[in-house]
Amino acid sequence: MFCNQCEQTQNGTGCTDVGVCGKDEDVQSLQEILLYGVKGMASYAHHARRLGKTDEKVSAFIEEALFSTVTNVNFDMASLLEMVLECGRQNIRVMELLNEGHTEKFGTPEPTTVYEGTKAGPGILVTGHDLLDLSDLLEQTAGQGINVYTHGEMLPAHSYPELKKHPHLAGHYGGPWQNQTWEFPLFTGPILGTTNCVLIPPDSYADRLFTNRVTAVPGGTRLEDNDFSTIIKMAKECPPLKDNKVRESTIGFHYSVVLGVADK
Repeated sequence: MFCNQCEQTQNGTGCTDVGVCGKDEDVQSLQEILLYGVKGMASYAHHARRLGKTDEKVSAFIEEALFSTVTNVNFDMASLLEMVLECGRQNIRVMELLNEGHTEKFGTPEPTTVYEGTKAGPGILVTGHDLLDLSDLLEQTAGQGINVYTHGEMLPAHSYPELKKHPHLAGHYGGPWQNQTWEFPLFTGPILGTTNCVLIPPDSYADRLFTNRVTAVPGGTRLEDNDFSTIIKMAKECPPLKDNKVRESTIGFHYSVVLGVADK
């Protein structure tokens, strides 16, 4: 057991055998699971809200779940376990909201072959999860001779009809988010981090890393809104990328695609 959830924690560091408040390791464990679950829910509820999708029951549950972990509120394992299970149910609802927001705005994902690597010319790299940010960037870079690339968990963007219709959505660059510190220095253009999964940048690319709204890192430049003119200007000034095709991948197997062939 290790619990440092309140100011009463033993020696100001953490309770390890039993809580000063009286909680045991099982209660602490359920509260910890609930906190992690609610953080994940809030992340995707935030994405859904930006797409106009909300559910009052989800918002109410997040408040109730957080309150249940406050010191001296709940020591009952049965009710805490039910709260953890309800977190799972509410999380499914959040993912439904996000799916609705994505498909209504960008269309239903479809199987798509994606170019991985770079193409000759100026480029901007987008990492994170926020498809709305990517859409706004694609609109603002249209006709400017700048290619836009996805990175990491942005890969599914290429399967949405309203995003892939942009010819300058040129491809996908790099591997998973944890490879940023050695992949990003090799990308010569500016980089936009839209949500979580962005790492604190070394000096090799900190001056080219932009974030927006709540996402921020030391050394990077945080934009307060979706005016990407600063990034576009830098893309035109940076050394152009070179042709470097790594491979092609096929993506876009949305659940509707899979269910469409389930009986075949």
